[in-house]
Amino acid sequence: MFLDAGYAAARAAVLAAFGPLLDSLDAAGASKDAKTELQEALQARRQRLPEYRIVTVSGAAHQQSFEVECALPELGLSTSGSGTSRQRAEQQAAQAMLARLGPQ
Repeated sequence: MFLDAGYAAARAAVLAAFGPLLDSLDAAGASKDAKTELQEALQARRQRLPEYRIVTVSGAAHQQSFEVECALPELGLSTSGSGTSRQRAEQQAAQAMLARLGPQ
């Protein structure tokens, strides 16, 4: 469409097709994952990055459950999270740490 009719026509078509959907998006609601938020919060405070450690792995190979610890040794804090993957468990532990650290 852009090549045949130009920018204005392409823009109008996109807005007609996706305008209501784009208007319903909340730019402030677009958030980062918990591990990224925690890392940025710690960097802003000039503190070391968290250490993640797998505490337990349970269940059959195709249906495992992970428990992970998120530790901030220099602050003497640790939290844990669990999930069906190591990544999910780390995200949960990071979210718990963010809640424990409180607002910035």
